[in-house]
Amino acid sequence: MRGGAKLRITVLAPAGKGFPANGREIARVAGFRAFRQVVGADSFEGVTSAGLGVRARLPFRVMSLSGPGHPHAL
Repeated sequence: MRGGAKLRITVLAPAGKGFPANGREIARVAGFRAFRQVVGADSFEGVTSAGLGVRARLPFRVMSLSGPGHPHAL
């Protein structure tokens, strides 16, 4: 995965058909200053993971969504 640092993102939901796991790109990040690449990691028994390659090891904030438009800081 491209980038100086990596984050693993885990979602408690099935990926659905056609989720590109095994390191295949799942989103374009051109135009973002910190993001370098987003790749599918895996999806098994209702847990889906992706990798986010970032420019460098930087501070970040995590938000949890309880539903559309309802963020909660962790």
